[in-house]
Amino acid sequence: MAAFEYLALNARGREEKGVLEADGVRQVRQLLRDRGLTPLSVNPTSRIEKRSGVALIRNLFRPSLSVTERALITRQLATLIGAALPVEEALLAVSRQSEKSTIESMMLTVRAKVLEGFSLANSLAEYPKAFPSLHRATVAAGETSGHLDLVLSRLADFSESQQESAARVKQALIYPLILFILTIAILAGLLGYVVPDIVEVFAESDQELPWLTTGVIKASDFVVAYGLLILVGFIIVSFLFQRLLAMPDVRLRWH
Repeated sequence: MAAFEYLALNARGREEKGVLEADGVRQVRQLLRDRGLTPLSVNPTSRIEKRSGVALIRNLFRPSLSVTERALITRQLATLIGAALPVEEALLAVSRQSEKSTIESMMLTVRAKVLEGFSLANSLAEYPKAFPSLHRATVAAGETSGHLDLVLSRLADFSESQQESAARVKQALIYPLILFILTIAILAGLLGYVVPDIVEVFAESDQELPWLTTGVIKASDFVVAYGLLILVGFIIVSFLFQRLLAMPDVRLRWH
């Protein structure tokens, strides 16, 4: 069975989204009709575009997990598998306990791969941003050794310690970041609003200005003319760069 994402209309005409497991699209549509829903679209959760350019754009926006969410999922799997529950049943239980539809869809997709005969580590590779290569390699080692529950428990401990370290680093960077933002804001304000008023005074005096003063005036003109475009461009480039670094292949080449 595979996992499918659906969009349907209920009896009140409102859209509903969700994930269902079935043998095919036709069965999903029938299940939705049995529930009194009118299916609008049904798509496999793991469908991947074949063209490299489209695949790259798709990977930029594929669902990911925070360190906290990954630690929680790993801890839940470790507990359920340690209680002698089969892997596919543990994945199903985690998907049902999740309050986020993206995590539910992710777990059902991984479960579908496991039911197809793939190992848990290979199934997690469907979401390389959510489960990094180190995480998957450790899971594979646990499957090979026959101690998957213990390995998952250690992975959860590692993820939690990683989360604590990241929180401490972020807390330490808050003050320098605030100072940096305030410095940029003050500098932009001076160049954008204060310097133009001073330029009018210099223009009336008809005196030759030093090269440093001329440079400041040109910088002010540049900020006034293109400051907003630079800010928007910086935000877009930063966002895309962050998404690219979240992709394992790109991150490996960068480092």
